[in-house]
Amino acid sequence: METTSVASSTYASGMGATGSTTSSSASSGEEAYDLFLSLLVTQLESQNPLDPVDTDEMTSQLISYSQVEQQIQTNDYLESLVLSTNEQSAETALSFVGKDVTYSASTQGYTGEDATWSMTVPVNAESMTFEVFDENGLKVHEATASPEAGSTYDFIWDGATSAGGQADPGSYTLVATAALQGGGTTAVGVQSTSRANEVTWASGDPQLMLANGDTIGLDKIVSAADPNA
Repeated sequence: METTSVASSTYASGMGATGSTTSSSASSGEEAYDLFLSLLVTQLESQNPLDPVDTDEMTSQLISYSQVEQQIQTNDYLESLVLSTNEQSAETALSFVGKDVTYSASTQGYTGEDATWSMTVPVNAESMTFEVFDENGLKVHEATASPEAGSTYDFIWDGATSAGGQADPGSYTLVATAALQGGGTTAVGVQSTSRANEVTWASGDPQLMLANGDTIGLDKIVSAADPNA
């Protein structure tokens, strides 16, 4: 799949930068360790046999020597841990390519294709009102429906405006309001759904580039589904 190939190339480039940084840090630590060891050996070889280094001072230096060694081992472990975590995140991100991803967002991009928002209908809801606003806060579309109370409902907007025209590509926000039994209303939290086309590491962490133009982190994903299932 071409998008996966592009994403893999980007991932390799991003991981290369991370690996270079951690390797440089480990190399610097090992150089400091070698220098410390060299100075300690030189001190022992050059000391006056009739006036050797004080025992307490030698013990202190050996403790420092041990601490440097432990720090290098810790750095090596952290480097391996970071690389392992990055690889796991990369594999997880790539697994979403081609899937319909639902993520936490009331605002999403509209590119001419249907925009889909998902929500859970309140258990005491009688009806729902859906309002779509553009980037300037102007309402461009309004609709009502009576989905089953307590169910999961998808509101699909085809870009049609209340004035009878078609919305321009851009960023749009859905406000969903439920009319409750016995009177009163309540705002309903909504989520967006779009196809994941590619993975990018431009920010350092893997992010999904969606068909609607949005770019989201893995932490925003609520669910994902195979469109062919």
